[in-house]
Amino acid sequence: MSLVVTVYVPSGIVMAGDSRVTATRREEKKEEQQTTIKEQQVVLSDHGYKVIALDVAPVGVSCSETAIINNEPIDSHIRKFAEQALAKGDNVSEVASKLVSYFESRFPKVPVGFHVCGYQVEKNISVPYIYTCHTVRETSPVRRNVNPQGNVVYGLTFSGETSVIKRLISKDFVPRLDAMPLQDAIDYAIHLIRTTIDTLRFEPRFPTVGGAIDVLVITPPSKLNFVQRKELHGG
Repeated sequence: MSLVVTVYVPSGIVMAGDSRVTATRREEKKEEQQTTIKEQQVVLSDHGYKVIALDVAPVGVSCSETAIINNEPIDSHIRKFAEQALAKGDNVSEVASKLVSYFESRFPKVPVGFHVCGYQVEKNISVPYIYTCHTVRETSPVRRNVNPQGNVVYGLTFSGETSVIKRLISKDFVPRLDAMPLQDAIDYAIHLIRTTIDTLRFEPRFPTVGGAIDVLVITPPSKLNFVQRKELHGG
């Protein structure tokens, strides 16, 4: 399932995600005239990449739900998308629209959710754009950081296994994200994912969120920086 969180404050955008990759194992056993089907959720890996920095745009993309398509990790598909479908200079809005179209055309009905974030220069000012989109439920990207009047607002959005986060956030005690420093935004995004991981560890259900937490920070005008990311290493 995964969990990705995006926190957007005046100083920048924080995109965070877990690393667990899960799947459903299906077994069929035939005995005489009866067939028994057994399904079991399993953890395939705790090293999946769900937060990706696209240098060509530059834009950050995070993904939830389906983590493997045609036996290939989701981050590999996103890299191919960047190579095949993006042009240098594409803005955040164009990347979000192209991303959904790319996955819809190649993998119809495969459910994948995306956060697509970055800055666009408007009247010599870097303006943040936070989009969410989904290949099945939200095929037209929705901008999350503007109010009905079109003014930029600050806050957070999250996708995937969100049940624990919804319990954590009370409407009476929502942090002042419009006044939050960037470091606090980083800590808050990590807190929401880490608390979900720890809670699922003790609840009587399959833990779909786990592994290391990757954190990408985007600051104006369009600087992408991983402040926390698992690295490849030898034994």
